[in-house]
Amino acid sequence: MTRVFSTQLDEKVLRLLNGFCRRYHMKKSSVLEDLIAEGIRRKTAAFELAESIERGLEQEKEGTLYPADEVENLLFGKKRKTH
Repeated sequence: MTRVFSTQLDEKVLRLLNGFCRRYHMKKSSVLEDLIAEGIRRKTAAFELAESIERGLEQEKEGTLYPADEVENLLFGKKRKTH
């Protein structure tokens, strides 16, 4: 399903977009679609990272995190040697 949306862009941004599209022989709608999709992917990744950090901080505060040596023991069966 395709929908048309309207937005107001700064004149400077519109000039940059027009120049870019002319230079690389691209349609503005395709460029905008790619930019929006990439922006959404990046924002999603940033929010997921922030949520992960928040959960880690909460677990640290609650004392429910495993110490590094215990994780190494669980994963490798013994503590790894450090150089």
